[in-house]
Amino acid sequence: MATGGLRLLCGSLARQVDAPLLEILRCPFCRSTLAAAGGDALRCTGCGRSFEVENGIPLMLHEELPGAREKLGETAGWVEKAQAEGWYEPDDRVDAVLPFVNRELGWDNQTWLANGHSFQVLLDRYIGDARGLRVLEVGAAKAWGSRFWLERDCEYVATDILVDEKIGLGRGAFYGDFGRVQADGEHLPFPDATFDVVYCVATLHHALDLSKMVDEMARVARRGAVVAGLNEGTRGVRQSGENPDQQGEKELGINEHVHSIWAYVYAFTRSGLVVRRLERADGWPPVPYGGKLSKVPKVGPSLGTLAHLSAAHYSGVSIYARKRR
Repeated sequence: MATGGLRLLCGSLARQVDAPLLEILRCPFCRSTLAAAGGDALRCTGCGRSFEVENGIPLMLHEELPGAREKLGETAGWVEKAQAEGWYEPDDRVDAVLPFVNRELGWDNQTWLANGHSFQVLLDRYIGDARGLRVLEVGAAKAWGSRFWLERDCEYVATDILVDEKIGLGRGAFYGDFGRVQADGEHLPFPDATFDVVYCVATLHHALDLSKMVDEMARVARRGAVVAGLNEGTRGVRQSGENPDQQGEKELGINEHVHSIWAYVYAFTRSGLVVRRLERADGWPPVPYGGKLSKVPKVGPSLGTLAHLSAAHYSGVSIYARKRR
């Protein structure tokens, strides 16, 4: 349906929801198209379920979806964590330079160092000069990545379970006009083969089912598309799956897991994705474990990282892949 037709169809919703987003939005249960349901809501033309719209953000994390109770409960935990740690109130100066706060503001924060490095590799190595792509970010939070895609004339869509106006998708209005959807990464409300780039930053380890989330990311990606998981927590194969650093977040109801590098590789490959590069999320070389392997031409850095993170304690990994053509 043409954009003009969608605006007419959705009535008052047309003033809120990004029109290109409505063209690709689908029911997370049956993947049927959506229509106006009266007021600020959308109705599935297949199963008949309704989905509210809040400040232009379709709320597609329906309470009947598997795992929805855990995911919806997690949203309160993130707000509580942010308030307790003093980063709940938005700061325009900080948000304007995310993820490069270390470089731009002189911070010394290892998480943002890894986020920034991994994201820069994605842009430089796998996007380059390409423009006009359709991009999906899963677990986008404030959607700080939007500014980099919008300046490349890309159609960017941000999803997250958190719609909070200060630390969730609601804050995305700070960056501009683009599609924002409350959605669970394990039940993405989009058709098959829709996006040229599908990625997430520090999100896969929050999935209730890692393989299911990677399956969904692969499903909505077009053939040859880039699919990436950036700065995901990982553990050595002999380390416990209970990382003590995650205990505080678990007590707040935040879904935390720590997987081995092999679990990530398995999830990607079984979903029809070809892993092109593995590296420590912070960009540091894989030494001492994997140091020699990293010198092998072409595949060395990935092999070295695989060996290094298999033997390491707890660390972070970034995985860059493509969907098979």
